[in-house]
Amino acid sequence: MTLVPLLHPLRVILMGLALALPLVLAVPAAGQSEDPARLTDAPITTTLTATEDRLIRQRLQDVLQSLQGYENVVTSVRGGVVTLTGRVLSYDEVEALDQIADRVEGVVAVQNSVEVTTDVRERVSPVLDRMMRRLTAWIAAIPVLLIAVAGGALVIWAGFRFARLNQPWNRLAPNEFVAEVLRQVVRVAAVLAGVVVALDILGASALLGTVLGAAGIFGLAVGFAVRDSVENFIASIMLSLRSPFRPRDLIEIGGDVGHVVRLTSRATILISPDGNHISIPNATVFKSRIINYTRHPNRRFSFDLDITSNGALTGLDKVMLTALQQADFILTEPGPSVWATTIGDTGVRFHCVGWIKTAGASFEGARSDALKRVAAAVEEAGGQIGAMRLRLMEVDPLDATDSADMTQTEAISHIIEAEINSGESTNLLTPEVERE
Repeated sequence: MTLVPLLHPLRVILMGLALALPLVLAVPAAGQSEDPARLTDAPITTTLTATEDRLIRQRLQDVLQSLQGYENVVTSVRGGVVTLTGRVLSYDEVEALDQIADRVEGVVAVQNSVEVTTDVRERVSPVLDRMMRRLTAWIAAIPVLLIAVAGGALVIWAGFRFARLNQPWNRLAPNEFVAEVLRQVVRVAAVLAGVVVALDILGASALLGTVLGAAGIFGLAVGFAVRDSVENFIASIMLSLRSPFRPRDLIEIGGDVGHVVRLTSRATILISPDGNHISIPNATVFKSRIINYTRHPNRRFSFDLDITSNGALTGLDKVMLTALQQADFILTEPGPSVWATTIGDTGVRFHCVGWIKTAGASFEGARSDALKRVAAAVEEAGGQIGAMRLRLMEVDPLDATDSADMTQTEAISHIIEAEINSGESTNLLTPEVERE
């Protein structure tokens, strides 16, 4: 009893579908035009004859036979009205029939009843024919394709062969790194030239503009993505060309002090006086202030002493100057200097300056030895350094080769030499390059 209310609506729906089915089947096939005949712009004559209808039909059939895809279209003409029936493969061809018929002289109206075929054989056969024609064309083009590939490969081989030569690249470039960059540019140019030659033989040189345009856009995107790496690489080229420092030079870059051991394509490697590795990006090095302590053969050291005395301070500057002049490691030209700078609570401040050879001497050791020599001389003359009286006269005679400092210097030198000779990566610095 409870199923009756549910079955009644279902029965109504099924009856409605049964009534609608004949109407659906009566609808014409897809693509068949049931619209009224479409008029053209041609004037309607009153003297149209059967001969003229036959001429229109013949001309229209000749045109359709010359075009592919209209083999199954039948044309009939009566009183200047063209009726088209048959089958084609696409809706575009159906619409093109109206334009073709309109252009025939004498056509008054066009009744287009052509359908789009759904026959599998008729739709697949043209596709197979096109594939066979393309395959045949490719087979016929194989000899030309081989010649194009051979021509492009010959150009590329010649470019790579030329890039491997030592000359003229070693003569044009100041170091091996720049020479390798020039060789790489030649290789890229050879590849582009080989592609141009191959496309020109194939008759597809117009495709080159599209390829280069796409490559340019891709290169621009990659350039933005790896901007820092590109900037460091370009800076490495500029640094290798300018050569503001060489291996083993003691330099200061942005507050970092160390000996140069290597210049790579990304960074400049230093060994600090503490033996630590310092890696500075080349872009930062190129834009920073560089102090090269090794560039000049001489280097100046200085220190300050606050001196008090129970007696007069007259003559203490000469005592300190004499102590500096007696040190063998201090140069006589330019010679040392001593002068008073300020007077304070702890006495008179004297500024002492001396010059040493950059090579063969320890800067810190020389400065330390000079400081102790001057302090000992002041004590011997009866002066006091600061608020305490120092007993430096009991210290053994000093020289610039202080054992503790030399031990540290030799340790750092061994680290530097080991890093330079390690060969872990290419060093873009060479001693032969002319300094900036």
